[in-house]
Parts: sequence; structure tokens; C-alpha cells
Amino acid sequence: MKFSIVTPTYNHAKYIDTTIKSVLENKKHYPNVEYIVIDGNSKDGTQDVVRSYGKDVDVFISEPDDGQSDAINKGFTHATGDIYAYINSDDYYYPETLKKVAKIFEENPDIDVVYGNCTFVTEDEQFFRYFTEIEPYDEYRLRSCTDFIMQPACFWRKEIYDKCDGFTKDFHFGFDWEMWCRMAKHGAKFHYERELFAVNREFEETKTSTGGGKRLQELKEINKLHMMSILPYAYYSYTQGELRTKYPHMTNLLEKIITRFKIYFYRLMSLPNLIYNNKNFDKQNLYGINHHSPMLQKESIISFPYYKEDKNPYVVIVLQSTIAKQSVKININGDDVFESGFRNNSSFLVYQLKNFDKNEVKIKISFDKEETMAFGWKNKVLGRISKYSGAYTMCDIYSQDELQKHLVY
Repeated sequence: MKFSIVTPTYNHAKYIDTTIKSVLENKKHYPNVEYIVIDGNSKDGTQDVVRSYGKDVDVFISEPDDGQSDAINKGFTHATGDIYAYINSDDYYYPETLKKVAKIFEENPDIDVVYGNCTFVTEDEQFFRYFTEIEPYDEYRLRSCTDFIMQPACFWRKEIYDKCDGFTKDFHFGFDWEMWCRMAKHGAKFHYERELFAVNREFEETKTSTGGGKRLQELKEINKLHMMSILPYAYYSYTQGELRTKYPHMTNLLEKIITRFKIYFYRLMSLPNLIYNNKNFDKQNLYGINHHSPMLQKESIISFPYYKEDKNPYVVIVLQSTIAKQSVKININGDDVFESGFRNNSSFLVYQLKNFDKNEVKIKISFDKEETMAFGWKNKVLGRISKYSGAYTMCDIYSQDELQKHLVY
């Protein structure tokens, strides 16, 4: 079984090196992979970065295109594999993702699409959070309520891609979701694997962050095009989410009042999502980290890939806990490295990895005590109880030079 992986890129010289390294690391564990990079005629040296890998990149084309989806489709015209995926040039894979995905497809010939969990990192590749919005597959919810599939962690068979005639060029922000919906309409069988497959880099210049009203209008069109419901519930959810993000930065009182009413309106209109989220409140936690928060349960895991050249990096962890006489144990990549209580509700660790060559940092955090409580008045009213042992304020990895720059003055 052969993978065809496409990376579309434009002016991403700053990020694409990590993307390429992640694909090549995966080829060490599962060699039957062809890698295709399609560049939109970048002006920042992206071509030089790609060309520095020589024949490790099987196909490299640099020429003007009609946008991201056009570049992806162009890449797949050169593909000869059985399983397709694309990874953007600011995202990257966990080291053994393709090996794990291949096993699923090989053992389940009836499955057309496999998707897994995804980690969000900052622009400089530090752990931010997990994508806890992910859900087990349900066609109605995918087409009507929300896109719960993270694109970097999604893989599909060539046959279902061909049935859909590739990604549409009509959409700029949500063409991946539109493709999943079309695959569903063609009867594709989806499988959710509770494994970390990929990393999504979050920063201000990403399309999702800068899309604003244009992005919302496009998502509304996609929702109406494929929804199985009477109303476009996904559009309502995305709109209230966008407004909630903008609200804290508004300074005009009247604008804030109007926006607050809009938030309540769109939240009410997205009632199916509110009901689903309330019903599945406990299930929206991943690896002991509570949904959309830095709060940790008694046993928690923070995991992220690391593809930089430094083989002796420093892991920096800052934890907080308001539980009296709390203590914590930390295990990093199988080694017990730390055991301590909390001073002024805080605990701080700087630990150097020696001869590090695994390309993945896996941190297990074990607290001595755990409490259950409802955080905020809404959760108290709805009876939504969270397990709580502490929270992370930092879980980063630095080279020695970076450590001195960021932490030592």
C-alpha cells in the first residue's frame, strides 16, 4: 500500500522545513511513500528549502496556480499511490503516523477515510492544546452541524477522491470540509482513530485566523450546499464563535451590546450543537486535558513532535494547582524525571533531554490528588462537572540558545 502525500505551499520558507522533515521521518518507518510539493512560485526562498532535500522530494513543481485547492489537485495528478493526503507547509506529522494509518487501511478494506487526533502548536512549535472538537463519525453532524475532522490528520483512498473529482476551486477557506461532505454523499465509510496523527500550527497569518466575514460566508454556502438539516447549524456555530473571539477587543460600547445580542442569537440558533456538547461534555477531553482549557486531570499526557537538529533540548514545564498539599510526578519519554509538591500553588521544571533522537516528546503528568467541580456559572447551571488536579501554563521545548533567549536574562 502506497501513500501519496502532497504539500501545497506559497511563501512558507520559514515553516516548510519542519513539514518536509516530518514526511521523511515517516518514510523511515513506512518507506512506501511518495512526496509531492507544489509551490505557487514563492518569492521568499521556499524553493531553495525544498530543493535542498534533492531526490527525497519525489516531485517538485514551482509555478503560479489558482490557489491552494488548485495546487493540491495538481499534486494528485502526479500521484501513483493508493492512499492520499495533503499536509500544508506550516503543519506536520507525528513520526509514525503513516505506519499506523497504513495498518488501519490494510486491515479494513471497506474503510475509505481515516482521521485521527491533532495537536495545536504555536508559531514557534510549542504545545498549545489538543483539537478536542473532534468527534466519532456521524454523517448528519458532519454535513449539518460542524466540521469535526482536522485536515492534517485525515487520509483517504484514491478511489473516493476520484469519485469526487478532486477538491473544488470554488472555495478558499473550507474546501476540505466541503470535500468530506461530498465523500459522505458518495457513501464513503469514515473511521475515527484515537491516535495523534498530526500537528496544526496556529498563528495570526493563517487563513482561518484572517478569514473573518469572507470565511463565514463561505462556510455558510458549504453548509447550505450539503446540510441534511433544515437550518445551517454549522454556520450559526462558527459565527457565534467568531463574534466571541472579536468581542473582548471591541472598545465601542454600542458595538459590544449589539455583538453580545448577536452571540446569544447565533448560540440559540445552533441549539443542536449546544445539546450535543452538553450531552458529551465529559467526552470532549483528550489525554487528561479538559476541553478548551489548560486544566489537567489526575493522569494527563502532553505529546508533540520535535524535528529540530538539537539533540539535547530542554523541556520547560510550569504547572499550577489550587489543591492543598498537591504533589506531582513527571515522566518524559519513559523516564521518571521529577517528583515534587507545589510552592505558592506552582511547580517549575527545566529538564534537558540527552541524545534525543525520537522526534517526539511525550510527557506524562501524574498528580496525587484530584477534585471535581463546575467552573463558571454556566457549567454550574448545566451541571457540567470537570475533573481537576492542576493546569499547565507552559509546556515548551528549547535548544540551549533558545532557552537563554527566552528564559535567561
